[in-house]
Amino acid sequence: MKILIINKFYRPVGGPEIIVFDMMRELADLGHTTIPFATSHPDNIRSEYAEYFAPGVDYNTKRGKRFGRLLKEAVDLVYSAEAKRRIEALIRQAEPDVAHAHNIYHQLSPSILTALRKAGIPTVLTLHDGKLLCANMLFLKHGVLCEECAGRRFYRAVVNRCVKDSLAGSLLCCIEGTLHRSLRLYERNVDLFITPSRFLKDKLVQHGRLQEWQIEVLANYADTASVTPDFSPGDYGLFVGKLEAHKGVRTLLRACKELPDFRVKIAGRGPLYEEATCFAEREGLDKVELVGFQMGEELARLFREARFVVIPSEWYENCPMVVLEAFSAGKPVIASRIGGIPELVEHEVDGFLFEPGNADELAAYMRTLVDNPALAREMGRAGRRKAEERYSIDAFMQSLINIYKRVQG
Repeated sequence: MKILIINKFYRPVGGPEIIVFDMMRELADLGHTTIPFATSHPDNIRSEYAEYFAPGVDYNTKRGKRFGRLLKEAVDLVYSAEAKRRIEALIRQAEPDVAHAHNIYHQLSPSILTALRKAGIPTVLTLHDGKLLCANMLFLKHGVLCEECAGRRFYRAVVNRCVKDSLAGSLLCCIEGTLHRSLRLYERNVDLFITPSRFLKDKLVQHGRLQEWQIEVLANYADTASVTPDFSPGDYGLFVGKLEAHKGVRTLLRACKELPDFRVKIAGRGPLYEEATCFAEREGLDKVELVGFQMGEELARLFREARFVVIPSEWYENCPMVVLEAFSAGKPVIASRIGGIPELVEHEVDGFLFEPGNADELAAYMRTLVDNPALAREMGRAGRRKAEERYSIDAFMQSLINIYKRVQG
C-alpha cells in the first residue's frame, strides 16, 4: 500500500511530528510505502519528495513584511492555492492508495483535502487538537477553559481576542473557522476522522461538528518495545512539557512548596521558564531543578530514574504522549482530571487524578508516593502492564492499517 502522509511540519516540532515519524517508520517496516507532504524548511528531514513540498510560512513574524505579502499569507491560511497545486503534482507522480493527514491548519490549509477528493484518494484525518471547534485550538480564553466558539460561533474569538490576544489574529482565525465550516471543507473531503481520545470525539459530536459514524477513536501508543522499564522508585518527581500556563506549571510550583524535602525536575522550555526560575529562587525551592528541553537518551534517563511523573494540565489534553511514556518506563502518573487524561490514568491503580489547579491536592498525592516507595513501584508496574496490553505500537499500527483498508472500501 502507498500511503501519503501529510503534516505541515517535516521536522521535530512537537507530539504530532513524533507520531508522524514513528508511523512512517512502522509502515515501512510492515512493507508499505510512505510518501510525505509538508512545508519546506531548512531543518526538515531529508526526503526524495521535498521538491513537492509547499513553501514554508512563518506566521509568527510580521515585522518587515509588506502589506501585499501579509495579505497573501492571510488568504493562504484560509485556503492555500499553492499547497493545493503542489499536492496535485505529488499525487500525479506518486499515485498513492490512501492519504493520512495530521496537522494541516494554516501552513497547508484544507485546500489539499479538496485536491485529494478530486483525485479520488481516500483520506483519513487525525485531529490532534480542538481546531474544528475552537479558533485557538486550545479551548482556552486567556487561560480559562472556554467553549464559546463551539464550532459555530467563531466570532466569539474576536470579541475575546482569543488568538494570541491579537484582534487581527483572532479575526483571521474567525474568518478561517467560519468559512471552513460553512463550506464544509473538512466534512465533505475527509472519509474518516481519528481522535486520540473519546473526550474529543464526544465534544465534536456534542457541538454538532461531526457525527458519531465519522469518527474513530484511536489512542496514541506506548513504546514498550524499545523502552526497558525501571520499577525502582527514583528520588525525584518529573514534569516534561512546554512551560506554559495551561500546562499547570504554576500549580506544580505551588505544590512543590509543600514538599521542600523532595526533588522535582522540570524538563522543557517555554514562556514561563524565567518566571518558574524566579519563583523557585524567591520561595527557596532549592529542590526544584529546571533542566531545560531534553530529548533522546537524556529524556529516557529522566523517565527511568524518576519516582513519578506529574501532568498538572489545566486545558483539555487530548491523549498526552507523556502519560504513555511514563507508563512505558514503569512510572506512576499524577495528573489532572481533565480532557482525555482520565481515559489513560486509572485513579489509585497506576497513578492519581486531581482537580485541575488544586495545588494542595496535587501536593498530597505527591507526598503519598514520596512516603510510600513500594506503592510507587506497584503503580509503576500497573502502568507498564497497561502500556503493554492496551497501547502497544503493534496494536496501534494494526488498527491504523484496518482503518486504511476500510476507507478504501
